[in-house]
This record gives sequence, C-alpha cells and structure tokens, in this order.
Amino acid sequence: MTDLTDLTPPHPLNIPTGPTDALPGDPGEHVPAHPHGFAAATPPYAVPADDGQGLRDRMELRQLVDTYAHALDRRMTELFASLFGEGGELVLMRPPGSRRAPWVLDGRDGWAKALAVLEPCRVTTHFVGNHLVRLAGDSATGETYCLAHEIYPADGADRIRVRSIRYHDSYRRTNGSWLFARRELTIDWTEDRTLRSPTGP
Repeated sequence: MTDLTDLTPPHPLNIPTGPTDALPGDPGEHVPAHPHGFAAATPPYAVPADDGQGLRDRMELRQLVDTYAHALDRRMTELFASLFGEGGELVLMRPPGSRRAPWVLDGRDGWAKALAVLEPCRVTTHFVGNHLVRLAGDSATGETYCLAHEIYPADGADRIRVRSIRYHDSYRRTNGSWLFARRELTIDWTEDRTLRSPTGP
C-alpha cells in the first residue's frame, strides 16, 4: 500500500508580482490585482456569455469529475482508466520541503495502482464539492474540491479517515469527449478517528 500520509499541505497562493494581473488570453488587458492572485475585475473562472456550448462543456466536465469519484468508490479500473486521454497523468503532489518526488501514474498499469491504494478500505465515499472551470476551445483547466471518506479496519474496530483533497486539472476534448490530460492531487488536511455507529432511534 502506498503511504499517502505526507501529502498534506495546500498549494501556495498565486501571489502576483506586478501591480496588475491580466488574464491569460487577454493580451494588453490590465486590471487591479487581487491580493490572492485573482483579477479583481474579472475572476479567472468567470462564466462568459455564450450560445450554450460553454454551459454544455461545463456540465460534461462536471460529469467527468463525478464519474472519476464513482469509479474510485466502485473500484472500476477500466472506467477509471477511460477518463484519461492518451498520455494522461494522475500526479500525487508531495508537501513543500519533501525530498520525495511527486508520484506520477500513467497508462493502464498506473490506473490500477491508483485504485490499489484503496484496497485496505472496507468502503470509500468521495464527495465532490466545488468545481471551477476555465474553457479555452478544446482545452480547459480547473480546480475540484473533494472530501474522501475511507473506512478501514484497525485493531478490531473500524476507523474513518477523511481527506480534504484539491485537484488541479487540465482537460482536453478528444473525439468529442472531455478527458483528463493531467490531474494533480493535493491533500490539504486529514482527520482519522474511530468510526462510531449511531445508537438509539
């Protein structure tokens, strides 16, 4: 089993270094910088007006990240693998200061290893929350929040481990379908406790 206990700190904030912070794809357009790296006038993930294609793309990308969680919880290796395009990567990020390189999984063998991490668990529930997307034609980037609940046996009593996960995603549309090109996983925090069954009515 791969030890994921050191995958804890969050990504550092993207603090702009200059007085303005133009959005990618908007050359020459300068707006006041937000202290946390977002453009004050136009947030990076703002939803532009369009003819409906953008809305369909966002719905399909949300379906992609939800299917990823479903495949993990159901241990569906083939479905999990099918969500990544050719050359796609799942990258488990290490905390700042760690001497261990990120764990990069690719190819069918790599996807099987990703699900093997969950083998000691009796059951898992990956609950997908925030999903921010920025579209650029047949490519897109995004950030996805997830709470992973893992129930596993320990010393005769089941325990539950909750991980707060953020994915930094790169997507690519291939043959009309959105797939992951790269998915970077960072664990912000972990809680581990004895699982208590409800008592009484």
